Amino acid sequence: MKRTFKVGIVGAAALSLVLTGCSAGGASSTSGAGATQSALPESVDLKGETVVSLFTSLNNDYYSGWDQGARRAVEAFNGKYVALTNEGDPATELAQFQQQIDAGAKIIFVTAPDPANVPAMAKLAQDNDVCFANTWEQPNWTSPFDTGDQYVLYQTPQSTQAAYELAKKLFDKIGGKGNVVHITGHPGATPDTQRTEGFNKALAEYPDIKLVAEEPGEWNRDDARTAMAGIISRVDKIDAVFGQNDDVGVGALNALTEAGITGVPITGMDGNASTVELIQNGQMYAVYSSLPQWTAGFSFVQALDYCKGAKVDPLNRQLWWDGIIVDADNAADYLSTYAGESDPYDWVKMSKVAYPDDWDPQNGVRPLNMEEMWSFADQPAGFSYPPEYEAALPNMDAVTQEWDDHWKLLRRD
Repeated sequence: MKRTFKVGIVGAAALSLVLTGCSAGGASSTSGAGATQSALPESVDLKGETVVSLFTSLNNDYYSGWDQGARRAVEAFNGKYVALTNEGDPATELAQFQQQIDAGAKIIFVTAPDPANVPAMAKLAQDNDVCFANTWEQPNWTSPFDTGDQYVLYQTPQSTQAAYELAKKLFDKIGGKGNVVHITGHPGATPDTQRTEGFNKALAEYPDIKLVAEEPGEWNRDDARTAMAGIISRVDKIDAVFGQNDDVGVGALNALTEAGITGVPITGMDGNASTVELIQNGQMYAVYSSLPQWTAGFSFVQALDYCKGAKVDPLNRQLWWDGIIVDADNAADYLSTYAGESDPYDWVKMSKVAYPDDWDPQNGVRPLNMEEMWSFADQPAGFSYPPEYEAALPNMDAVTQEWDDHWKLLRRD
């Protein structure tokens, strides 16, 4: 069964998304109905082994989605799922990492509040034979190769390109001219820097768009609401708001609503179900979805595979993944497919150890290009690429093609 609906795909020119109802190997899915999990081979059966996910907070819709996907994926492999939050404190997360190692955990996958504690977690993983996967944050011009093989994966979407495409969509919505407010995230965070870079790239292409205010929203509704309320008090006319994530966008919406201002198109960058519902209701304009459930589960599976003996290509230790731009045209289909109660992913089929011939990432994935990734930051003095990464660079197209060839379930073309 196939259905096509309008969507923006970051990094692709096409604006249609095709949901394919059947995956290879017998797993099947229909939109909203959930995927059937492929048979679990003995080679990846965790048999109750503890798997740990560390992330920022459950008082945030994005991380609620992360937690949901993480739990579903771990339980699909018969693991015992443990989730711990740090409420934005890197020191707390680092202490939790050590505590879980002391308790015997061998698979830990995380997001970090900012890049500060990532090298320390990577070193703990290396010293204690923990299979470690990390999403979003990474110090500039560093990589998993800096600490050893146990730092299995750093993954992030191509946030600069995502923000660029979403900002252009927002600017076009207001006819290519007008006053725009930019509410950012946490200063210094990797995705915040990249999204601002993408926003500014789009802004440079629209000479009649005026940036009238830019303030941090700290990735949360309360700080974003306060920032937006201050902007409203001093800016006479606001035509659009670019929010650096969904909660920032919702915080801006709340401030505008309290001021009696309606009809201002607002964007976000997460793809939370509650935000997409606001799009359906006409209260927000569009979001870039980074597919939080998929992101968490995929991160876990990569760490699991390494723990179970998979040989990881050097180019696959740093990955970009694709997301979806969601607006009113495809909001209902997005909710029923990616954000409903049913799980659309066949987590077991993601495993290269479980299904070495027909594994399926179930999303667009490609190797990260370090030069492009860190284009916003000068290289440190004396920098050189990790030898393993540099030696593998001629294989970039082949590795990219391999990911694309294996993507069958939930295919978007």
